[in-house]
Amino acid sequence: MVDQALDSGFYVILDIHHDSWQWADSMSTDHDKVLTRFNATWTQIATSFRNESAKLVFESINEPRFESADNTRKAELLNELNRSFHSIVRKSGGNNTKRLLMLPTEVCTPDQRLMNNLATTIKSLHDPRLIATVHYYGYFPFSVNVAGTTRFDTTVQKDLSQTFKRIHDTFVAKNIPVVIGEYGLLGYDHGPGAVERGEMQKYFEAFGHTARTNKVTTVLWDNGAFFDRDKLRWKDAGMYGQIKSSWSTRSATASTDNVFVPKTGRVKDRTLTLNLNGATFKALKHGTAKLVNRKDYTLAGNRLTLKAAALTRLVGNRAHGVNATLQAEFSRGVPGGSR
Repeated sequence: MVDQALDSGFYVILDIHHDSWQWADSMSTDHDKVLTRFNATWTQIATSFRNESAKLVFESINEPRFESADNTRKAELLNELNRSFHSIVRKSGGNNTKRLLMLPTEVCTPDQRLMNNLATTIKSLHDPRLIATVHYYGYFPFSVNVAGTTRFDTTVQKDLSQTFKRIHDTFVAKNIPVVIGEYGLLGYDHGPGAVERGEMQKYFEAFGHTARTNKVTTVLWDNGAFFDRDKLRWKDAGMYGQIKSSWSTRSATASTDNVFVPKTGRVKDRTLTLNLNGATFKALKHGTAKLVNRKDYTLAGNRLTLKAAALTRLVGNRAHGVNATLQAEFSRGVPGGSR
């Protein structure tokens, strides 16, 4: 599998993954047995793959937890595993003498104390080809859609920006590269409906921008919710387009991607606030037809108002569900849609 991926031009990160939950977490109570197994595992892996290309990266262990240990002991155990991993791989020869190696924080959490511990370990190894790795799934209530946190609001945005600032200041600013080894939204593992789509797009747009400007590399975690492995295509091409676009530029978004009208009675104007993110509004379309400025909508600064007459025409008989889809076009990034 590794050779297939490398031959196809991919980078590969090879780690001890769920082993951390299955046996490595008991290191605090069964130290010697776990360390022996860990060392034997990495000795076999390092020997088997020592001649592979530089596109193969090793990561010591995924989300290490260390049950029944206090914070000080957990830090000691992870430091021991990371240092042992580093020694085994480097001594195995071949391309492993200079292979990029990823070292995680405890549970791969970007907490400041845990990142400080990892930074200390990396500094002590005096090896310029080491990468720090953490995971990020967003502000937890938003990520799983609980406690009324349904929008990509200032609290969610603050969690994102502050997390990346900590990552940058702890590692990147000190010339230690960082890979977000997993990112996404936890609710998405249960399907795309767990978090409202427009809010999710805003999250991925901001995530990509924030990672890029902080010089952090990212890896999208996908258990099958994003990419259809049978049909070899993205299940939501628009969401993938948003994620991909954020690697190189910003996209405009709006206060919401849903416009509701009453089932009966008079339809009123509806106003959306555009988050332009440096882009310029170009057009509003229904399918291939352009809506007419000042007749179908008005734009005042960042406030886009859909006129009542246009909405009435577009929604037709007002059946429950989506009656029309509009798409806003901007000077850069991906188009934005409202339903």
